[in-house]
Amino acid sequence: MLEITSHRNGEILSARHGKETATELMIELRGIASVQSVVKVNGIPAERNDREFHLQLPLREKINRVTVSAKDKFGERTQTIVLVWDKASFKRYTVRIDDNSFVFTDLVRNKYDSLFDHFYLKYLKDLHEKYGSKFILKCFYENAHDPEKTNLSQVPDCYRAEFEKCSDWLHLAFHAWAEFPDRPYQHCTTERLAHDYDTTTAELRRIAGEKCCTPPTNVHWAMLEPRNFSFMRSRGLKILTSSGFMSNRIIVDGRIETLEQGGCDIGFFYEQDVARHMLEKRCFYDADFDLFLSRTFFCFNIDTPEEIEAKIRAEDAKGQSDVLESIGHEQYAYPFYEMYLPDYYKRLETSCRIPAELGYKPVFFQNGIFGNTAWGD
Repeated sequence: MLEITSHRNGEILSARHGKETATELMIELRGIASVQSVVKVNGIPAERNDREFHLQLPLREKINRVTVSAKDKFGERTQTIVLVWDKASFKRYTVRIDDNSFVFTDLVRNKYDSLFDHFYLKYLKDLHEKYGSKFILKCFYENAHDPEKTNLSQVPDCYRAEFEKCSDWLHLAFHAWAEFPDRPYQHCTTERLAHDYDTTTAELRRIAGEKCCTPPTNVHWAMLEPRNFSFMRSRGLKILTSSGFMSNRIIVDGRIETLEQGGCDIGFFYEQDVARHMLEKRCFYDADFDLFLSRTFFCFNIDTPEEIEAKIRAEDAKGQSDVLESIGHEQYAYPFYEMYLPDYYKRLETSCRIPAELGYKPVFFQNGIFGNTAWGD
């Protein structure tokens, strides 16, 4: 018998979880082992109390391997987990807006003198100037709602200098080829994903410049088989974000049914153990693929401004994580869209204003550990 009970594999820890100095994070590791066994943690003898063991353990690296051994007359057992030290962590937030294509169609057709003559981009600039907010716009290659199927190849590069000037607060990234079909990468080949990703990203770089373009933090519908994770890592992706971890829902006879078992539906096929951890802790590190996971908890085109504020304040009061992500979708900002939200801007502003009031700093999640670059990456 041997089990670490205080921490789980892939847990991300900060000063909230131990005593932090400039060189280490001291945590208490606890677990159980057979009474007669000698327990060591990374070679250091642990304190024993009947079946329980505990040890003050320093974490000194970004990624820390922790091995516990229990040796008795029946042999030696080991358990190894990986713990991440989110060094010098601070409260931080990002704003991710998915499904961007309408804005590019407008750039093609209206030939604005400035990017910010467009109402949607002006919204974002106003919020940046007011709250310091940073935005990552996840982009489609093609506008599936447009009868002419306008696409990124038609967008002029005359706005490139203006995009690059805003690269400290505005980023563009791949999302999918188009809005439809739904779940485009749920079971796709790597070749299909590579074609869509590379074609879209090349056009975004042409339009907005290298500094304004970044690897994405998810794909359309947050469905991607693990066999394609390595490809996305090869393109620089470090973060997988989704609001769907623990959202196992299917439609049966026109009704939404919630599943209590199995893998996550909109959650990159992760199992329930990871999903349940993220339901509480919000963040996770997958050592198998060297990927960080983040679970969002509201979407500003679903929740009202009042609901958004209540959810953010409740999450902050829990004190479980320093990381907060606001997400939404572009199309709800447009009056011609069938599900247009007249209060879209108010919802988006609430997603920026409340974190600012609570002391969260705006970041890009793909930098460092969810925007914390204390480790220099």
